[in-house]
Amino acid sequence: MGRRKGEIEEVLKRIFFAGKREDYIVLIIDRSPEGEALKPIPAASIDDIRGGYIYVKDNVIPFHRVVEVRDVKGNIIYSRKKVL
Repeated sequence: MGRRKGEIEEVLKRIFFAGKREDYIVLIIDRSPEGEALKPIPAASIDDIRGGYIYVKDNVIPFHRVVEVRDVKGNIIYSRKKVL
């Protein structure tokens, strides 16, 4: 039995494989020694999406850190209910 795909995975894969990636921004929780902050990641910079992770250059970001997906006009495509 395979794992059930979540809404965020479906949204990200739809953008990555079928959409115009340059039209979207993914907001993630960025953790650093200074604390947590929201960080925008242009979808065009995403190298791959698989196994519950987003791959951007040398960074691996788990789906649970994705807070929101917006188009470049500011329309919210996906939003997690609980934010920082």
